[in-house]
Amino acid sequence: MKKTLTVNLGGTVYNIDEDAYTLLDSYLNNLRYHFRKNPEGEEIVRDMENRIAELFDECVSGGSRVVTVENVEAIIARMGKPEELNDAEEDVAEEKPDKDEKVVRHLFRNPDDKVLGGVASGIAAYLGWDVVPLRLLLIVAGCFFQWLLLVYLAAWIIIPLARTATEKLQMRGEPVNMENIGRTVTGGFEKKDSSPEDRSLLHKIGDVLVTVFGFVLKLCLILLAVCCFPVLFVVLIVAFALLLAAAGILVNVPSLFYEFSPVIDWNMVSAFPVTSGVMAVCGLLVVGIPIAGLVQVLMQVFGNWKPMSTVAKLILILVWLVAVIVGAIVFFDSPFLGSVML
Repeated sequence: MKKTLTVNLGGTVYNIDEDAYTLLDSYLNNLRYHFRKNPEGEEIVRDMENRIAELFDECVSGGSRVVTVENVEAIIARMGKPEELNDAEEDVAEEKPDKDEKVVRHLFRNPDDKVLGGVASGIAAYLGWDVVPLRLLLIVAGCFFQWLLLVYLAAWIIIPLARTATEKLQMRGEPVNMENIGRTVTGGFEKKDSSPEDRSLLHKIGDVLVTVFGFVLKLCLILLAVCCFPVLFVVLIVAFALLLAAAGILVNVPSLFYEFSPVIDWNMVSAFPVTSGVMAVCGLLVVGIPIAGLVQVLMQVFGNWKPMSTVAKLILILVWLVAVIVGAIVFFDSPFLGSVML
């Protein structure tokens, strides 16, 4: 019989046995000691913890309810140890990739090489292409197909930004291990075409065209935002007013039915005041959650707000679905609706 502990790693709670906890705690302490003199040491360790949490999710999804010491040993073997990192720095030529780890690329916007949101550079990293020809292709295509600009803006909103070292490595298709996380956080990660002497004339011309086009497009978007700000402000005010109006209408649904259908048994309806309140709350949630989500997305893209966590998104979606279902059930089972049907 082994003692089971509960740990919070990367914002997620896991059940882990005592031996596995001791090994994991020792590993994380060794990481902190190894990067203690690095100004970005805390961020490196935090990204390592997030990556370990992702690997814990794989263990739990595989049917294991408790993280065991064998799981932690396998994760440490994949991530690497601090002493192995020192050996790799001394002899980079002997470094071998981990063949057991299957690298899967993820689509993110690239924050390190962005002209307009980092969409093109993120797509190029995901596909393994050179970003300059892709940007030139998008510019030429945008001149002939104006709807492509709307698609680009939609991609800017939908595609998440690679904020952490793990996400940047996943975007490039690099193994997420301790060495790569350390190099990414400290800015020592090698970038393609970083040396001006190694770039061809086509790349230099492309850089100039992309920079000029990006500046013009940014200027146009700023002017458009300034011109549309009053309209957007009015739209938000109207949306808020409609939300309040919807709440008032839902609260007074029985009265409205009485106005249009005086034959309703009003005494029976007034005996169920909870019905109106439940419908009002459900209506506010059904209308308000999408509006709040839209504001969150817009502020995330244009206001540098932090993205909403996956747990929060799932909770809001679940609450919205429950509000729709409960509102429909209460409405169709309400006494005044039965009176109308009669």
